[in-house]
Amino acid sequence: MLSRVADLTYWTARYLERAENTARIVDVNAQLVLDSQSRQPDDPRLWEPLVYVSGGEALYQKLYDGQSTERSVLDFMLFDRRNPSSVVSCVCYARENARCIRDQLSGEIWEEMNSFYLKLKDDDFERYNQVGSSEYLAWIKSQAQLFYGVAESMFPRTPMWRFYELGRFLERADNTSRILDVKYFMLLPEVTAVGSALDMVQWASVLRSCSGFEAFRKSRRGQLNLERVLDYLVRDPMFPRSIAFSIRHARHALGHITEGVAHLEKNKADTLLAEMETELRGTIINDVVLKGLHEYLDGIQLRVATIHAAVQETFIHYSTADAKVLA
Repeated sequence: MLSRVADLTYWTARYLERAENTARIVDVNAQLVLDSQSRQPDDPRLWEPLVYVSGGEALYQKLYDGQSTERSVLDFMLFDRRNPSSVVSCVCYARENARCIRDQLSGEIWEEMNSFYLKLKDDDFERYNQVGSSEYLAWIKSQAQLFYGVAESMFPRTPMWRFYELGRFLERADNTSRILDVKYFMLLPEVTAVGSALDMVQWASVLRSCSGFEAFRKSRRGQLNLERVLDYLVRDPMFPRSIAFSIRHARHALGHITEGVAHLEKNKADTLLAEMETELRGTIINDVVLKGLHEYLDGIQLRVATIHAAVQETFIHYSTADAKVLA
């Protein structure tokens, strides 16, 4: 397949997954704000973490002059088209990429993507406030999941589908680490709060934001605490939003792409994915907590970025001098 088509498909998946996960990050923060009864609801410390965890602090400071209010942060995260990672921007980019490969997609897939964009494009903070945070964010998540369901049913299992899966699971691994970062590093700095009733309520909110509360209760019977929830969202091999699950499936998709292509079977991206998969299996969560959870999560995000760069180098921006023509 053409590298242009592969790139557009890969980024369509990444942008849509990013839109859904941005809604999840906002959702967990909104729930944590409700649970933080000891602070005023307009305390900027309750909303600033979203900007830092998303990696957009420099742009936010430039656009909003450093003012951190609920409205300014939510505008930035959900509706501001000047922010390339806002929900509206991501859905817009995903739709534009899909439009460029419209002839490769079924009518149902395109209609679902286009419909999502048209319903979302004129929304703003007033609309969010009118509907209510929980209902509005649930709608965004359900629209993204509706597209996933249609794509799963209609997309032929060609290399194009595998690039879609590769982008989707790499983005999911990155964003699950960011959801965890919102809770632990930015919103619960007081050591005395660890293990409290509030701490348990907040970890339940994190699991719900990943749609994993019921699944956690069924597979990990026992108390909600940092180590158990962290182990589940980082290392569980069966939960679809865990980092380990996402990395394994990204590698699986990459394996299908390179299957039978001798000069691509031992590529840098696959080597990096294999190393990360092995390290996740051997991770000892108590050691992670002792050494620094934020640093560990930041390391995961850097690893995913490195894998992304290797994918681009291998399949998209490779040297034409090294390109091979396949019969």
